Amino acid sequence: MDNESISRLLRLKRYENPPEGYFEKFLAEFQLKQRAEVIHRPFLRIAWDRFCSLLAPPPIPRLALAGSFAVAVIASGLVLNWAIDDSPDMPPATMTLSRNEPLQIDASRPTETSAKPLSNVEYVLPAQVVSYASRRSF
Repeated sequence: MDNESISRLLRLKRYENPPEGYFEKFLAEFQLKQRAEVIHRPFLRIAWDRFCSLLAPPPIPRLALAGSFAVAVIASGLVLNWAIDDSPDMPPATMTLSRNEPLQIDASRPTETSAKPLSNVEYVLPAQVVSYASRRSF
């Protein structure tokens, strides 16, 4: 067949339409063939297929997995950033006198000098080193 005869045949086929109810009849016949095929299969094979389909994990779209991973990464980044930037405030300095009475000194207010001379003054340093430099600096 040459190109001219093929183009004529295609033009002729363009105007053809299937008869009324063709698609519904086709669907009914297809479903009957599927059911007949299932009936002729052995019972154990059908039971095994159904058992395997019950144990199979449900299909999860890739977009849902990617979205949940992105949320987890962002949340962990925010938590880590918050933990780094939220350094503890400097605890008030504690000074112990000779009578083992703790004395709280507020660093923001100037201290008043007492009339008694202080002897055996001990300074208690905080357990953590306080630094105002960022922990992320190199």
